[in-house]
Amino acid sequence: MPDHSAVRRDSVSPMPPRVFANPQEIAQVGQRLYDEKYRAEYERVYPGQFAAIDVRSEKAFVAQEPEDAVKAAQTVAPDAVVHLIKIGSTGAFKVSYTSNAGHDWIFRQ
Repeated sequence: MPDHSAVRRDSVSPMPPRVFANPQEIAQVGQRLYDEKYRAEYERVYPGQFAAIDVRSEKAFVAQEPEDAVKAAQTVAPDAVVHLIKIGSTGAFKVSYTSNAGHDWIFRQ
């Protein structure tokens, strides 16, 4: 179960959902949000945990396990577009892109 006391929710005014061109754009927006809004506090308070940043709402959700952070984001917004970060690390996952598969991108741990 996610540690709900570690979930940070900022209020954001409603707006139409943003459409992203590709996974790289999601990663760029997510990283920018993390750097500008969350990095300083999260690396001090939540090192080694995972932050799922919904790049549409700009809300961040923190949990011990990556799945729990993503589930927390999806509980609040089932259509969340999430950028996942391991707090204090250079990356949580490797991402591959292929145009000939049934998926736009494939995640590997």
